Amino acid sequence: MKKIFLKILLLIFFGAALLGSQDVQAADTSICDVQITFTSKGNPVFNDKFYIMNLQKAYNKIKKGTITSEDVNSAAWQKVEQQRGVFVKDTFGIDFGVKHSADDTESILRNLYNSGASNLVDQLNGHKKTSQLHFPKNISRRYTANNGKAEGTTAEGINGVFDADGDLVQLIRVKKGNSNVFTIDINSTTALFKGEITNLSNTTKSNTNSFTVEFGQEIVYQLTIDKSLLTQDLPLVINPQTNLVIDDISIPYTQVAAYGDTINLQSLGITTDSSISPNASLTVLKSQIQTKFYNNTLWGYAMTVPQSDSEITITIKAHLAPEVKIKAGLQGATADGEVTPMEFTVGASDLSAKTNFFMNVVATTSTGPLEYSMPTLRTSGINFASVNQNGSKLENKNSYFLGYEQDNKKYIYGQNQWNLVSNLENIDPTTMQVFSGGNQYYLGGASIPIPVNTNLFSFNAEKNRKINESLIKFIGLGQGKKYFLYPLEEVEGERKEIPFTVYNKDHLRSNGQRITSTSIGNAQYGDYKINGLIPDFQAGSTEYNVVMPQHNLFNPRIIVFSELCGIVILIIGFLFFFVRKGK
Repeated sequence: MKKIFLKILLLIFFGAALLGSQDVQAADTSICDVQITFTSKGNPVFNDKFYIMNLQKAYNKIKKGTITSEDVNSAAWQKVEQQRGVFVKDTFGIDFGVKHSADDTESILRNLYNSGASNLVDQLNGHKKTSQLHFPKNISRRYTANNGKAEGTTAEGINGVFDADGDLVQLIRVKKGNSNVFTIDINSTTALFKGEITNLSNTTKSNTNSFTVEFGQEIVYQLTIDKSLLTQDLPLVINPQTNLVIDDISIPYTQVAAYGDTINLQSLGITTDSSISPNASLTVLKSQIQTKFYNNTLWGYAMTVPQSDSEITITIKAHLAPEVKIKAGLQGATADGEVTPMEFTVGASDLSAKTNFFMNVVATTSTGPLEYSMPTLRTSGINFASVNQNGSKLENKNSYFLGYEQDNKKYIYGQNQWNLVSNLENIDPTTMQVFSGGNQYYLGGASIPIPVNTNLFSFNAEKNRKINESLIKFIGLGQGKKYFLYPLEEVEGERKEIPFTVYNKDHLRSNGQRITSTSIGNAQYGDYKINGLIPDFQAGSTEYNVVMPQHNLFNPRIIVFSELCGIVILIIGFLFFFVRKGK
């Protein structure tokens, strides 16, 4: 019995020793916390699954050339060569004793995954152990939060981040002692760039990686390039959306037309309509081309980043323009194939508060291109409807100055810029822009008469235009400013500022659906009776803030509340009267 007891004690002792040695081994492996915010063109990727896997062993083998015969003779290696009909050595550059730079090694890893050779990576890595990222502070909810954030743990070194389908999203470098906080745009292919906007405050943020700004406002981007990409000169191209105009880049660059001097309709996916006249066809084509350019890149900015032993930061200055005018030859518009000269205006009526104005970066490396998405921009605006003194009907055409206040100083818009004024009473309408009813204004650009709504069942063009004279629409205003309208003329002996703010933000419903809420589509001071009279009113899409003479912005809730209070007071009065009479 004693012998059995001693054996049990020995087993417990050696078991504890074994467990202790495993704990020491685990402690020797640096496990790090990571937090990743996932975006897609500036919008949070929420309620989605992502995984992380440490690839340091595979990375080391490729980088140092320490490939073994076991790797070469493995089923994974042979399968790649048989299925693709290629040699791994020639296609991916992996072989005994073949060394690579850090940049090339990461490119090879990406290339292996993108080529469907993930099993070969697993062979080189010695395992396929993924860890699912989870909701912040809640390991049981294994998906991203509403703001796109997720967190988890992994070993330090090169890690792959994968989507729910097992496709590589991006490689990241996790370091011991670092915060290991990353932002990954799922449209990017690398984490070796870091892009940010440095001159905007948090009040302008639409969401994690997008900002709501004015047309014409200076935007300062910084693009930081990891030193592992700079072991030699790095060719780089910056491709902004057409209306995101680049003003300056801190290193020499060349502007390159994305479609060349001649625009080929076939390359744009546009075909002519032979059923209508040539002139009408050209008008339709022009509209289609302008819309295509609005959603794409018109110019690229090519540069070479010089070789460096440390990271390099490039500064890019830009602004949003409401209109971009171009002249080009059009090929494919006529049956004879001749080049038709044409002038285009990109923006104007195509402008929308729903647009994410992008800036994409493409780098050319020895093992293929790397793509990266910079933070995106949006704009916003607001709509106004003027009503009479008691708020019962739309009023005649009114005119205003547009201003904003900051640090107790007031600025008025004129000549495509903001001008500091000392006294609102002495504004000169010949030097400051006057905004009048009946028009839709693109800040810094042209204005157009508010279109009549021909889709109405009871459409009446004259009545529609008369109503439109009471309306003013703005597009191109930024979030975070204290704007105001200031009447051009006195109303009943006085002029008052009409304060307002604009916004363009993302919200998430309880079911995870993303909703974009703008000051254009959600009037703070609306009135359903007045809005119901306006031809282009659409609840949640196009709503109007009601402006009353002297009372500034009209809040119908206050009126309704006052009326209810009056009714309640009357009821209480009657009850009090009858109670006293009963006594």
